[in-house]
Amino acid sequence: MITNDQYQDFELQVDWMVASGGNSGIFFRASETEKYIFLSAPEMQILDDAKHRDGKSPLTSAGANYALHPAARGVVRPAGEWNHARLRVAGASVTHWLNGQEIVRYELGSEDWLARKAKSKFAKWQAYGVASKGHIGLQDHGDRVAFRNIKLRVIADE
Repeated sequence: MITNDQYQDFELQVDWMVASGGNSGIFFRASETEKYIFLSAPEMQILDDAKHRDGKSPLTSAGANYALHPAARGVVRPAGEWNHARLRVAGASVTHWLNGQEIVRYELGSEDWLARKAKSKFAKWQAYGVASKGHIGLQDHGDRVAFRNIKLRVIADE
């Protein structure tokens, strides 16, 4: 599911809950030039850390900037319970919060970002993480996931 409109600077808040072993995500600045959303859009991971294999690594656990920036451990609630995510994207600055705790912060296009991307599966994906605006998407990864209380606020020049 993706937004009709495209967004540059925004703050998104959403409650999410996954089934046991579940995997999903929140994509942002997705480009329409790519066939699949994951080829261009960074992802805030949604996951049952306890029962999904990706939960073994902080790089792919709940709240992480999937496969690039690790999330703090012990913040996600178990499968079947609601979690609250907050994602703020302002210029190149991106911050992830999970259940009220800041867990990831990074700068798109920074030296650190480019070095991490170069060492990852995204290295050859030319459009990955480069759009200055794009769609926001909630992922269907084949597992049961629920979303509620979705709030999106465009950030004007602050």
